[in-house]
Amino acid sequence: MTNPRFHSLAGLVLLLPLVVYLQGCTDANSFDMVSVSLKNTETYQYPTVGGDEDGAMVSKQANHYSISEIRRNAETSWVAAYVYQPAAGFVGSDRAEIKIVTGSDGASPPTHTKTVVFRFDIHN
Repeated sequence: MTNPRFHSLAGLVLLLPLVVYLQGCTDANSFDMVSVSLKNTETYQYPTVGGDEDGAMVSKQANHYSISEIRRNAETSWVAAYVYQPAAGFVGSDRAEIKIVTGSDGASPPTHTKTVVFRFDIHN
């Protein structure tokens, strides 16, 4: 006859490594969708990160733009900002994607990546 206490303890010992493994596999990547409606004469800014070791980049360029870039300067208070302005006279939909990277200590690569997809609805 086996001890019921032994079965409980054995089950816990077998389950513990699985729980530790799953906790360690948290996804360092995240995703956001941003819908923007603006006139074809307006400029849109999306602030991202301001840390020295953090960064942002355009990963998929918009199709109908006069400006679609990351800026980090005095105008943006040294925060990396995605700036978009539709092409002159353009009316319709546009899409762009940026990646934001954080979590670097300066000596190692970033540990977190966030993807932001912009859906622009451009009107007169």
